Amino acid sequence: MRDTLWKLALAGGDRRSKASHRAHERFLSEVSGVALSIGGGPTRISPRLRNLNIAFVGEVDLLGDAHSLPVASASVGGIHCEAVLEHLEFPVTAVSEMFRVLRTGGLVYAATPFLQPFHGYPSHFQNFTLEGHRRLFQRAGFEVVDAGCCVGPSFAIAELVRFVLRETWPAGIAGRYLAAAWWLVSQPVRATDLVFANMPAAHLVCSTTYLLARKPASV
Repeated sequence: MRDTLWKLALAGGDRRSKASHRAHERFLSEVSGVALSIGGGPTRISPRLRNLNIAFVGEVDLLGDAHSLPVASASVGGIHCEAVLEHLEFPVTAVSEMFRVLRTGGLVYAATPFLQPFHGYPSHFQNFTLEGHRRLFQRAGFEVVDAGCCVGPSFAIAELVRFVLRETWPAGIAGRYLAAAWWLVSQPVRATDLVFANMPAAHLVCSTTYLLARKPASV
C-alpha cells in the first residue's frame, strides 16, 4: 500500500487528521519521476519513493546528508520529509537543498513535531509550530499549498506523560513499567484525536504539524 507507514502508525494509536491524510494522498498521486524520502527507512512509504538516510539501514537507497543532498539540481519530482527536520542542526539549509533539487512544480510533503519530547537520531535540535513550519519553507522559496495539524493534541498529552514517567519520575525500571502501563491505559485518550485532531485550533496543541508545498513555476 502507498501509505503503509501511516496505517502502521494508526494501528499504534497515532491517529492523524483527515486533512493530513488528504495532503499525503495528494502528494503521492502527483509525484512524477524520481522522488526522495529524506530520512526514509528502514521501511518504504511508497514504491515510488527512494529512501535517503545518513546510514544504510533497511530499505535505504541513497546515503547522504539532508544539509547537502547528493542529487542534481531540479532532478527530483517530489520530496517526502517526515520526522526529520527536528533532528537537523541547520533546517534552513536542508529546506533550501530540497528547493534546489526539486523540479519546478514539484511537491514536498513534510510532517514535523511541535509538542514532542527529546528523541535523538543522531540528536534533537528543535520542534516547530505550524507558523514556524510554514515560514521555514516560504523563506526557501516554496509556495505553501496546505498545512495544519497532523498528529493531534491527545497523542501529544499522552506521549509527554509517558516520557515523564519513563525518563524523569520515578527514575529507573519502575518508571519504565509505569510508562508502559500508562501507554496501555491511555489508548482511549489517544483515540479522542479522531475528533480533536480535526478541529480548527488543533495545531495550537498538536504533536506534529504537516505541510504540503510546491516549488513555483516562477523560479
